[in-house]
Amino acid sequence: MRKEMKAELRSFEHSIEFKEKEEEFKTSLGINLTSRMLKTLRWHHYRNKIGGDINSVISRIMTKGVIEEIGNKKGPVPVLVRNTENERDVRKRILDQLYDIKDIPIIAQRLVYEKIPIEHKALRWVVLTICKNIIPSNLTFNRDATELYRKNLVLSQKPVFFQLKKGEIIIREGEPATGEHILKLNVLSDRQFNRAVFMKITGMAFFVFLFIGLFWSYLKKFNPEIIRDRQGIVLIGLLLTVNIAIARFTIFLIDSYPGFGTDQEWYYYMIAFAVGPILISILFPSVLTIFFSVVNAFFIGFMIENGFPYAIVAAAGGLVAVSRVNQDRKRSAILKTGFLVGLANVIAISPICLIQNTLFTTKGLMAIQSGFISGLIVAVIVSALLPLIESVFHYTSDIKLLELSDLNHPLLRALVMEAPGTYHHSMMVGNLAEKAADAIGANALLCRVASYYHDIGKISKPQYFVENQKEMANRHDDLAPSMSSLVLTSHVKDGIDRAREYRLVPRIMDIIREHHGTGLITYFYHKAKENEDTSLHSVKEEGYRYPGPKPQTKESAIILLADSVEAASRSLDDPTHSRLKGMVKYIIDGKIMDGQLEDSHLTFNDLHLISESFLRILPGIFHNRIEYPKLEKGKGSDGSNDSKQAKEGGNRSGEDKGKDRTDIRSVKM
Repeated sequence: MRKEMKAELRSFEHSIEFKEKEEEFKTSLGINLTSRMLKTLRWHHYRNKIGGDINSVISRIMTKGVIEEIGNKKGPVPVLVRNTENERDVRKRILDQLYDIKDIPIIAQRLVYEKIPIEHKALRWVVLTICKNIIPSNLTFNRDATELYRKNLVLSQKPVFFQLKKGEIIIREGEPATGEHILKLNVLSDRQFNRAVFMKITGMAFFVFLFIGLFWSYLKKFNPEIIRDRQGIVLIGLLLTVNIAIARFTIFLIDSYPGFGTDQEWYYYMIAFAVGPILISILFPSVLTIFFSVVNAFFIGFMIENGFPYAIVAAAGGLVAVSRVNQDRKRSAILKTGFLVGLANVIAISPICLIQNTLFTTKGLMAIQSGFISGLIVAVIVSALLPLIESVFHYTSDIKLLELSDLNHPLLRALVMEAPGTYHHSMMVGNLAEKAADAIGANALLCRVASYYHDIGKISKPQYFVENQKEMANRHDDLAPSMSSLVLTSHVKDGIDRAREYRLVPRIMDIIREHHGTGLITYFYHKAKENEDTSLHSVKEEGYRYPGPKPQTKESAIILLADSVEAASRSLDDPTHSRLKGMVKYIIDGKIMDGQLEDSHLTFNDLHLISESFLRILPGIFHNRIEYPKLEKGKGSDGSNDSKQAKEGGNRSGEDKGKDRTDIRSVKM
């Protein structure tokens, strides 16, 4: 029976009568139905349900009201609307309760998808297209009437003032609360809240200025060089702000995430309290880091409600970070320190949980787990921020310096291959500078590493520097003194160029630029003065001085002195302690008289300690060797016939040493 009905239906759909009715249907809709849409309707045999769904969607939308586009004027405000079908029908409506004509496609889609199941996607598309095209706006926004209504409404309202007297009873116990009571209570609540917020901010500001004053007084007395480093002060303030911002943001995330439940305060121990202290300990002296950790813990405690336990945990993690981060100067030290911070947090949280009687509960377990995770989060954040700080603020951490101290660095490998004498000289300067920096409390690691690179400019013309000449003739014998001076001073510029090429840190580049200051190249200056013809030209010191600038830091000044002392010490025929002492004193006094140390912030006590440290190292470099017994002619120690070669080599070495001493005396001094 069904097959017969379907066959009759298909036959009818191909009849002329059906096509006439389909054209009539298209005309009545007033929209252009594509062949694909008509095919979909035929496949569903124009069921009555399709028409019912279309009418239902249109009815739901039109009943609520479709207003013409009115721009951005939306909100729960009353407006007057006029029915386009009945011009006399003017009613007050709420704007948010009306449909905007531009929102109709989205609203119609939602209603159509509710009516038609997903398996009939083609039918959904047809019905939605019909609805979107035949739904008009049936309301018009009457701007004039609306504005007039608003003005009349404002004029009709009388101002209401309530005067509250001191001690006045606003509402009695058991009395029903009216709108007036609620209004008064809300005003009082807002006033008290604003007053509490103001008092809290004032108190916090007082403590901030108090800590800043104490901190500034301490730095001025014990670390004045940090005060002169304005960029460092800015960085310290920024790190404190960032640390507090990280804590505030973490609290926001914990409070916003419903998965933590009602005990989210236990997860506050997950906050990365120790980020700032670790970064400060990497970039600044340890005493400064301790002060920073205490201040940071104080602010954490104030920022969190009932924050004393969190302040204790912040202080514990910060102090552990201070004591551990620089003991292993590698990038992996940050991860190790993060692990130790996590353990310190666990140790600090455990007694807190004991006091609160929650150690062996789920809350206590959550707190301990959060504290350990905090240490790992700290390590990740510090590892990400440290390279950024080094790049933006041009600060050089000890970790970065240790990476540069690797003797397999391409620049050091080029130095040992192209200028082996300069390489050996740089190593000796590094030893002298490191011990001198230790003696006065300067950055010893920076002095050692910067000494390795301070003469990399000599790679360009190594044969013009006596320590690299060996048996070859002195290249300066064929040059005018002015040209020799130009060649020597050019190694500073060449060094800066190579440092930029290999992206050395700015502090090392500063030392390369300053390690000669504006010192005079004495030998060639006096040589030029000897050949001076006053009738033709005059020799001026400015043409025989290094471009500078003078050393601006203690580390630069130490390397300047170590460089001069190491070079001059090789010119001594008999380097006894008294001769070495006289030489060191002569060089330091000469640098002082020449004004090379006036910007370095070194004191006379510092110079005394530097001199003493040099005199402890130099005798070890030039220690006497024992005289080996002479061997029988033609026999070595093992009876071989190489003693002649050894003897000749030894004689030749002695001659070379004498020649080298002469050259060093000539060029370096």
